[in-house]
Amino acid sequence: MRFSRAWVLLLAVGVVVGLYFLDPVKYVLMPKCPFKMLTGLSCPGCGIQRAIHALLHGDVAGAVKYNFFLVYSGPYAMAFVVQRWVLTGEWQRKVGDFIENKWLVNFYIVTFCIWFVVRNVLGV
Repeated sequence: MRFSRAWVLLLAVGVVVGLYFLDPVKYVLMPKCPFKMLTGLSCPGCGIQRAIHALLHGDVAGAVKYNFFLVYSGPYAMAFVVQRWVLTGEWQRKVGDFIENKWLVNFYIVTFCIWFVVRNVLGV
């Protein structure tokens, strides 16, 4: 099943509006990390809901406190969204070549693994 851009955009807006109004710290019905629930360890993505909630309210320091890796992974993920959904033609190819470069992808994977270890060893 393939979703149209309009449906995906509508879903994304719904999630953002939900995260704006519902503080993940206060609402027990907000989704929890299954990896953390099973292992007790924080995955590299743990805290992203709280971080996005903080960002939507202008609290950049709070967002970084919830998940420091979001500083890098957020813009990297947004680059993929922009490349695939906004850009066309030559720009789409150029940006795709850059963000899908094996060195950049490997750097992301290595920093992802380092962040996983650091946040669990240091309790960040």
